[in-house]
Amino acid sequence: MSIRGIGGRGLAIGILGILLLTGCGASAPARPPGGLGGEVITVYKTPTCGCCDAYIRYLRDHGVAVHVVEQDDLAPLKRQSGIPEAMWSCHTARIGPYVVEGHVPVEAIARLWAERPSALGIALPGMPPGSPGMGGARTGPLTIYLIAPDGAAHPWMQW
Repeated sequence: MSIRGIGGRGLAIGILGILLLTGCGASAPARPPGGLGGEVITVYKTPTCGCCDAYIRYLRDHGVAVHVVEQDDLAPLKRQSGIPEAMWSCHTARIGPYVVEGHVPVEAIARLWAERPSALGIALPGMPPGSPGMGGARTGPLTIYLIAPDGAAHPWMQW
C-alpha cells in the first residue's frame, strides 16, 4: 500500500512508532560526565549531614553512580587517605584509586578520571557557598586542589 492510502491517523501513528523506536520520542537518560563511563563513586558521610545528601543528589542528577557509606567519624578515613587537614570538608569520596574530598563539581571529577594524574586525589576544602550540594551563591571561582602523593596540595583548577 502506498503512503497515499494511509489516512492521517495511520500516518501519525506510523511516524510516532518510528520516533519511539529510534529513541527520538523520549529524553535520553543522564550520562556520566566526560568519561566516567559508569564508574561508581563511593561517598563516605556522617548519618546526619544534609549537605552531603544534597551533594549525593547532585552527583546522581549528573548521571553518576553513587554508593553511600555512613560513618559516625570520618577523620580516620581522611587521615588514612592522606588528605591534609587544611583540605578537609564534610564528606570524602573515592573513585578508583582517587580520593575526592568535599563538594567537588562533576567537571573536576571527570577531568581527574580522564587525566589520571599521579596523585592521591582532589579536594575542594571547607563547605563553600554555591558549590555542588551547598546553598547560596558563589562569590567567585572556587579552587579545586590536586593532592600529590606526598600529601602536598596544589591549585589544580578553577570552577
